[in-house]
Amino acid sequence: MSVRQTIKRHYKIISLLKKRPMSFEEISNEMLADPDSVEENLLKSQRTLQRDIRDIASIYGIEIASDRAHNKYYIIDDLEMNHSQRLRENFEILNAIRLSRSLGNSLIFEERKPLGTEHMAGLLHAIQNLNLVKFQYHKFLEDSQSSRKVKPISLKEARNRWYLIGMDTKDEQIKNFSLDRIRELSITSEKFKRIEYNIHEEFKDSFGIINGTNEEPVKIVLAFTAREGKYVASLPLHHSQQLISEDKSEDEMRFSYFIRPTYDFRMEILSYGDQVKVIEPKKLQDHIAIQLKNVLKSYNFKG
Repeated sequence: MSVRQTIKRHYKIISLLKKRPMSFEEISNEMLADPDSVEENLLKSQRTLQRDIRDIASIYGIEIASDRAHNKYYIIDDLEMNHSQRLRENFEILNAIRLSRSLGNSLIFEERKPLGTEHMAGLLHAIQNLNLVKFQYHKFLEDSQSSRKVKPISLKEARNRWYLIGMDTKDEQIKNFSLDRIRELSITSEKFKRIEYNIHEEFKDSFGIINGTNEEPVKIVLAFTAREGKYVASLPLHHSQQLISEDKSEDEMRFSYFIRPTYDFRMEILSYGDQVKVIEPKKLQDHIAIQLKNVLKSYNFKG
């Protein structure tokens, strides 16, 4: 059996048991009902399932146990790492693309520019081997390019874009470079000493990719309409998001955050229009109010 089939089987087992405990027969029937799996007969025996359970624990860190009283398998603690989950989701998307080739317009992607992911393999090699990188970087505001020589530290995803976090040798400052704006990337043979930089700590209180500003993280309370609040609850704006109240009579859901009120977070708030209101802090409330007034001025609105 191919490696692709094995990975597909692992991910299918994880996805099914995330829904509910299942017996071997239920798992097998679900796989047979999957149009992407039926022709390959992925799960041939209970012995195969037992081997997969051991491999899933070893590779993905997900423990699957057997409830002998009910003859069902279940996930003990869902501790799937974020990167493993993303790999599984991307693999499922690739399978859907492969399946959709003969199904016309059944799978429609959002039209967008390339994300610069062709640079990822080279940059990861440079990060792991401490090689300096050179590239031309396109500046949006100036519509120009500049030559950069950077000590790469990490790759980070933010708001559907990938960024290189690295130290610019020009001023020894750690900066963020969007991969889709990198041109003529070159991995040099020049080495550098490992940079002590805890990227998780640096960005934990940030909304997107903006950090290193003077803004300190503060408690922010946002009140969404009930309709919009349900979407926000299902897809949190930030990992610190907490639902603090839900008032059906007022058609309102309030969420708290501990976050830096940086430019990108303020733009996110404004994108919700009249579906959100800043409750606290007062400084942020005033800032958003001023920006909304400026929007009305740009439309010559006098009401």
